[in-house]
Amino acid sequence: MARTKKNQGTTAKPMPDVLQGLATKATSRHYKRPATPELEIIIAEGGWTFKSPFDPQFDEAWVALMFDAFGTRSQATFRTFMNQLSSLCDTVWNDDIQGRHPVQDELVAAVQIVRSLQPRNEAEACLAAQMVAVHLMQLKLTAQALRYSHADPKSCAIAGKLARTYAAQMETFLRLRGKGSRQRITVRKYAQHEHKHIHLHQGDNENGSRPYGPKAKKAPLDQSEIGAALPSSNETGNAVPMPSNPGALALSHPRRREGIRRTER
Repeated sequence: MARTKKNQGTTAKPMPDVLQGLATKATSRHYKRPATPELEIIIAEGGWTFKSPFDPQFDEAWVALMFDAFGTRSQATFRTFMNQLSSLCDTVWNDDIQGRHPVQDELVAAVQIVRSLQPRNEAEACLAAQMVAVHLMQLKLTAQALRYSHADPKSCAIAGKLARTYAAQMETFLRLRGKGSRQRITVRKYAQHEHKHIHLHQGDNENGSRPYGPKAKKAPLDQSEIGAALPSSNETGNAVPMPSNPGALALSHPRRREGIRRTER
């Protein structure tokens, strides 16, 4: 008796209530976001180009949206930006043209990144396009570095620098719009003044800030500041008794007599 195999298909489980509530809010935010103009890559005249995916009667409106994405009204500027962004995208082979053309989704994403920054002129569009280039380089280099079990240190270092570069570019763009971060520095005035009086009696004519210099004149001394003389038996003479003959009287008597005897011999 042959056995019949039962269908082993999985039954999809319902979404939890908590996710349904979050999905409702996400849907509301989704419809509040500005609509994005799409584009379509087509094969024409042995090559590729892009055009509006909508009915031809809306071509003029589509062109206005695309020009506004780059903050310009110049056709040459718009074509230049599109060529530069398309060169950043991966390519796929096409048998009809026997060549390669950019991946449509990547080109659309590059245009939408520029448009999301809402550049007001061509200069801001240049910065937005550079951010696209840095973003693609950072992701591709990171994927290349993580492809093997041992990541290349140089590739990791460059990927880190590119990530910081993108953050700096975003900060620059926000500053252009007056939305960048500002650093507030509060300065409180605090001063401590110490005043000292220093009396210098070296002279009344200072040599610059040095009263002791060679040009300073000595101030006359006040007699009231001079102390009394030491007591002496000779009040009218010297205040301190001084020998009349310093050479002879300065020696003691025994040594002086011995010296005299030696000279007499």
